[in-house]
Amino acid sequence: MKYNYILTVAFLFTSCMAKVAEKKEEVVIKTSYDSIIIASHKLHDSILVYIPKVDEKIEKLEKGIVHKVEDLEKENQSLKKEAMVVKTVVVRDTIYIKEKTNFWGKKKISTDSTQSIDSTIIEHD
Repeated sequence: MKYNYILTVAFLFTSCMAKVAEKKEEVVIKTSYDSIIIASHKLHDSILVYIPKVDEKIEKLEKGIVHKVEDLEKENQSLKKEAMVVKTVVVRDTIYIKEKTNFWGKKKISTDSTQSIDSTIIEHD
């Protein structure tokens, strides 16, 4: 009977030690992610694929715009070199009012109008 008691105690002691060892090894790391964060990461990853393509398109468009600006500057310089003609027309209207009185003091008013045109042409070389 003594031996049964010692065996039972030994068996319980070994089983407790095994459970303690299992608990020490059993470290569970739980990570929880929010569904919004996961969705934003997926969107971010999908956008990263298109960024190099968009950059290439932007560079092509920039080169085209720079080329057009250079052409316009050359055209502007050539137009400045050409002779420019400026024509100025000045129109002057003049109204003359004449007032005459007769012997009896009656006044007679008459109006005359004249028009003069001045035009100048200036050539710049």
